[in-house]
Amino acid sequence: MQNITLFKITGKVYEAESGNGIPNLIIEAFDKDIFKSDNLGQVKTDSNGIFEITYSQADFQSKYEIWESNPDLYIVVKTPNLNKILYSTENNIRNNAKKNEHFDIPIPKATLLATKQKLPKDNKQLLKLLIGIAWIDGELELGEQEFLQSMANEKGLADDPEIKSLLSPDFPVQPEECYGWLQAYLKDNSSDKDFQELYQVLNALLYSDGELDSQEKELLAELVNAKVENIPSYQLTLQRRFMSMMLNSKFLASVVQMEQSSVVNQTALVSGYYTRVPYQVLSRFSVNENNKAINYELSKLYLTDNFAPIHQEIFAENLAVIGKLPEELEGTFLRNGPNPQFKSLGLYHWFDGDGMLHAVTINNGRASYRNRYIRTQGFELEQSLGRAVWPGLLNLPRFDAPYGLMMKNPANTSCVWHNGQLLALWEAGAPYIIQLPDLETLGVQTFNNKLASTFTAHPKVDPVTGEMMFYGFAPIAPPYLEYSVVSADGELKQTVPIDLPVPVMIHDFAITENYTIFLDMPLLFKPMQSITGQLPIKFEPECKSRIGILPRYGDNRTIRWFEVPSCMVIHTANAYENGNEVVLIACRMDYFNLLIPSYSDSGEITNFDLETLKLFCWRINLVTGVVKQEVLDDVPSEFPQINNQFLGRKNRYIYTSRVAPYMKPKPLFDGLIKYDLGTNNSQIHEFGRGRFGGDTTFVSRPGATAEDDGWLLTMVWDTVAKQSELLIIDAQNFTSEPIARVIMPQRVPYGFHASWISSVAMA
Repeated sequence: MQNITLFKITGKVYEAESGNGIPNLIIEAFDKDIFKSDNLGQVKTDSNGIFEITYSQADFQSKYEIWESNPDLYIVVKTPNLNKILYSTENNIRNNAKKNEHFDIPIPKATLLATKQKLPKDNKQLLKLLIGIAWIDGELELGEQEFLQSMANEKGLADDPEIKSLLSPDFPVQPEECYGWLQAYLKDNSSDKDFQELYQVLNALLYSDGELDSQEKELLAELVNAKVENIPSYQLTLQRRFMSMMLNSKFLASVVQMEQSSVVNQTALVSGYYTRVPYQVLSRFSVNENNKAINYELSKLYLTDNFAPIHQEIFAENLAVIGKLPEELEGTFLRNGPNPQFKSLGLYHWFDGDGMLHAVTINNGRASYRNRYIRTQGFELEQSLGRAVWPGLLNLPRFDAPYGLMMKNPANTSCVWHNGQLLALWEAGAPYIIQLPDLETLGVQTFNNKLASTFTAHPKVDPVTGEMMFYGFAPIAPPYLEYSVVSADGELKQTVPIDLPVPVMIHDFAITENYTIFLDMPLLFKPMQSITGQLPIKFEPECKSRIGILPRYGDNRTIRWFEVPSCMVIHTANAYENGNEVVLIACRMDYFNLLIPSYSDSGEITNFDLETLKLFCWRINLVTGVVKQEVLDDVPSEFPQINNQFLGRKNRYIYTSRVAPYMKPKPLFDGLIKYDLGTNNSQIHEFGRGRFGGDTTFVSRPGATAEDDGWLLTMVWDTVAKQSELLIIDAQNFTSEPIARVIMPQRVPYGFHASWISSVAMA
């Protein structure tokens, strides 16, 4: 039997100044050879910084080195993640090392701080704190005990007498003692990284026994809100301190790395810290009395009356018509809007519901109706499961990305016709192709897999060149804005990033013959605010508002920004060039609270944002840089429309939907306004008492020469008769009764944007 000669390396790694051993460092031993060093072993230092490596001749003596009886030894000390070398003896090799070699390795404190390596005191404080938290419900569950024991092993503290005692189920930790440990930990560990680690392991601990006990949750709430003495005000509690880190945009950008796994559905797989925190844990922090009240108000607003969803998909022909349909009017009217198929997760907003298309096809003086859900990937997954999986706009996104999706694209906002295709749109996802006339969902438009961003709900199709301009915004990680141009035949020609200082919601933009115009308004994305019970989107009037103008095929180098007084624009009407000026017309509001009401102590609504709407004009001089602005009409209105043959060119008429402020806080519209830019006069078409509508669309009469020779089509709900109607209004006899009212065979809930696809275009 062959005798095997064993060699042993022992040693201790310690802080040079204090002499305290340093645990969890990686020790590697090598035999130095001419061409390649042999690895003799790797170990981790224990709780006292001590290590031992055992190896044999076979580890350093190859068949070409039978003459080598002893190694030429050196060791390397690395950080636990192996990223940095703290110490090495490669320049001081122990030639022909003995069978037993010992190393005492002092590491200066400055070196440790530079690598952010924790001292054993920090690890022990953290573990003690976690043990205390595990006891706050009065018992140490088996799952919690196993989790804490594994952490003690990992931190090199399994043999520490105090930790052994604390992990015994026979000696409970009292809350007062736990509070003291929290104070000690916060005083000595106040960096963002410290709180990230604490929060991560805290969540893992609380769910290690499979549930979060109600008493445990209450006591934890007391713990994280306990005031800690001698800590700066912004660090007074664990929750506040952690939130300040999470709400920092630079921190988010560095740890949340968005990876596009498929442009087909704009899947966002997050490979940063948040994927390691259970979604259930994060979402629980968002539950407080404030958003419970908001949820109650939103449910009253957007899940009742004509905001309530319908679930029947039908087809009906030969609809009843009051009046007469114009003979020249042939095509399909479409109205997209939200229609949730299941009860929502968390807060529900009108903007969240699954997209449903309502189509009225008019041919040969007759009308038919069809409605269908837009069958997006998220819709079909939820339908197969029989429940909601993804929360909506006002909630924390699913950073854990179930089924590969962080957010569901409901495709519920609008439609656009381009290159012979109808696309259903939502501003934070990819467009879905819809087949006419049956409204079947065919799949996602990826532009031959070139789509690299999200796709706005308001692309612009140039009526002369046929080009389609669109953009996508990102709420978490830069680039916060990307701009694209698609040719008339459907080829995506360019996508370029546009620098924005912070992530903002940009719902609409504008084009001229030569320029594209962006609106950088202070409606900021702050998704992690959801954890504190705040809304993740907030209008911040102290931030700047800007109008950006760039050439159609420009990029970030050629865009010019012009500051304007703080405001918000949801929808633009049109833009055009006039000499050295670019003229932009839009519906401007003073602020935007996402159509969420708030109330005074007396019960009065204090912030109905739609009341501040005005039709507005900006004139931007590209030579002098001067911006002039004026109010065109101070009657609150929204959903501006024009004859799209004049898109990007100077036009005369703008049509808007008049706000019904007496119905607040419901966002209802009781008529249409026709504004004449030539005379600065306006006319109003009243829907009638108890009748409310929304967006309208202008249809030009075939062969028309006048800009306003055509019809306005809009869907209304009669609250008295309890029926939905499609109104056809003569744009040149605007104040007269509709020339036709098409009675819908079922209720059509309030929705968003309308469009018209002519039979000629579909042919």
